[in-house]
Amino acid sequence: MGDITQRFPSIMTSTARYDAEKTRVQLVKRGFLRENVVRYLYRPFDVRWLYWEPEGKLLDEKRPEYFPQLFEGNIWLEARQQQPMAKFDRGLYTTVLGDNFGNGLSSFFPLYKKNVAGDLFEAPQSSDKPQPNLADTAKEMLAGLEGTPEELFFHILAVLHTPKYREENADALRRDWPRIPFPETRERLSASAALGRQVAALLDSETPVPGVTCGKLSDVLKPMGVLKHREGRAVRSEELAVTAGWGHAGKGGVTMPGRGKTEEHEDGSVDVFLNGDVYWANVPGTVWEYTSGGYQVVKKWLSYREQPLLERPLQDGEARYVSEMIRRIAALLDLGPVLDANYAECYLPSRSSRS
Repeated sequence: MGDITQRFPSIMTSTARYDAEKTRVQLVKRGFLRENVVRYLYRPFDVRWLYWEPEGKLLDEKRPEYFPQLFEGNIWLEARQQQPMAKFDRGLYTTVLGDNFGNGLSSFFPLYKKNVAGDLFEAPQSSDKPQPNLADTAKEMLAGLEGTPEELFFHILAVLHTPKYREENADALRRDWPRIPFPETRERLSASAALGRQVAALLDSETPVPGVTCGKLSDVLKPMGVLKHREGRAVRSEELAVTAGWGHAGKGGVTMPGRGKTEEHEDGSVDVFLNGDVYWANVPGTVWEYTSGGYQVVKKWLSYREQPLLERPLQDGEARYVSEMIRRIAALLDLGPVLDANYAECYLPSRSSRS
């Protein structure tokens, strides 16, 4: 046990609910489950790798009912029954396993659901094919429009990211589940779903978006988040250490955010520094302040990459990813007026359903 305790002290530290040595012995005897190494949305716009362990307490809460629903083609919406903050910023989209976000517990709603062994509260299905994860009322309303579950899913995503919806329903969103207006026509449902697909592509950091993260960048987005050096020269790979004070290790190894370093310009944009010399230039103030799942997204990402925590500089691809994240958020915010107009067309108070 000595070598692994020295190399990975955090996982070999026992707690009231976790016996490190006992767990280690059991897992070595059972063996490694290669297929359980999966992509994992740890925080908004922060996808990592996770080993999902179905036995014991290696994971704090393994949620055995969750993992079987992670199959190819399934997609998810994050929501919460009560928004703990005054500002609503839920409704994250993901195609991979997701963590709990912010204070309290996140719920992840899949587009499809399949019965699994031990699911006592579900009626048996006639086949193993996943079924749409819809309430009966939602099925009836969709049937009336000849719409599809996918269209409803992306319509919900579009509405949840609509500024006007968030503003007008702020009080209700702090009290209960989001309630989503249902379009009156198939055409409106399809149009709203198309917007939702745009939102999904921007939220999913694993999906390239032409004009935003690949291909010829739009003239508006191209100057945002460009990596620069104070001396005006090209940034070298060895100069990418994050040392500006964005995060530090707190009690129990929990990463605590720091103030970091930014410089604000007269137009409201900011330069975001990795260290004393290297920075991402021309980050719009609205992008820098953007939150999702209870986190200030870009700042939160940086807090985990402070050199003493990461134990290395950023790689070139990671530094480029921050630029891409900045452009993704800018493009998402730019959709606001279009989403507002779509919401106004869809809003029929007598025909709303829970997400």
